[in-house]
Amino acid sequence: MKLYLRNAVFIVTSILFYLIWSNGGELVYGNFLKKGMERITTNFSSIEEIRLENSKKSNEVIIHFKYPDRKTNISMEYCLPIVLLFAWQFSVFFDPRIKKRIALKFFTLNFTLVFILQTLLPLLLFNVSQSKVKSVSLFIGLQLFGFIVFFLILKDSIVIKSIANRQRYTSNT
Repeated sequence: MKLYLRNAVFIVTSILFYLIWSNGGELVYGNFLKKGMERITTNFSSIEEIRLENSKKSNEVIIHFKYPDRKTNISMEYCLPIVLLFAWQFSVFFDPRIKKRIALKFFTLNFTLVFILQTLLPLLLFNVSQSKVKSVSLFIGLQLFGFIVFFLILKDSIVIKSIANRQRYTSNT
């Protein structure tokens, strides 16, 4: 019965975190990501400047990258799977099969991995030209974060199930 609680928490927090994302959370996470890019990515790339803009006409947050020879823009929409990851990680704390410490380890590992991959994305943008093939490849690459979050959730589910099976096995012997 308690797993239903975890699932209900996941659904409710998914909606809640999406509403937060839509009402300013995207800009907050964008600033956090921008700081990460400035500290990590600019150290070994040719990015000269990173700027975040809340576009009023398109109603989206855009990150602007200035390279020595050109500028590139990308919408913060590629970071939207972080909402699902946050909702999942929050709901894991309500899973009765694992301890809160393990849930915190899952969160730390998963968030760190996704955050680092999102901060490294501008390195892929450097060689993107105006060709249709490269822009389609970039679009597919941006969708990759959704798959990464999905597989992290799947990984956590498998690990939680194995922990529960191990606990059941040791309690029966």
